[in-house]
Amino acid sequence: MDNFQFMRTDEGRPQAGIISPVLCNVALNGVESEVLKTFPLKKGISPGVHIIRYADDMIVTGKNPELLEKIKIVMQEFLKIRGLEFNEKKTKIVHIKEGFDFLGFNISRKNWNPRLNKGTDQETVLIIEPTAASFLRNSLKKIRV
Repeated sequence: MDNFQFMRTDEGRPQAGIISPVLCNVALNGVESEVLKTFPLKKGISPGVHIIRYADDMIVTGKNPELLEKIKIVMQEFLKIRGLEFNEKKTKIVHIKEGFDFLGFNISRKNWNPRLNKGTDQETVLIIEPTAASFLRNSLKKIRV
């Protein structure tokens, strides 16, 4: 609808429109439960699978690359039924120490210096910081008062 006039659209959806995240959430609703149904708790112990989703952006964590490859297959089948598929250019399996970008932030684990925090046996610390592109994009905006 535009100005109370119906305009036929045969395919697609507008990018960055208000309906885009809604459609993504409708299409992806249930992906978490499908994965967890395939990899359930065993004797009350988590299989180490966690899913974080924001519209069509998603992080899936797992204990090892082999588990994540199996999860990817389950998710591909889930998407296929809905006429969707992974964007292979944006889909990758990485170790948390290598880090990854998600919603304008880089998330990684870095080695921890125990001299800075005595009394801990923690080997790594989670680091979340803006990506370089996100930082530059936001630092170039003018602040108006």
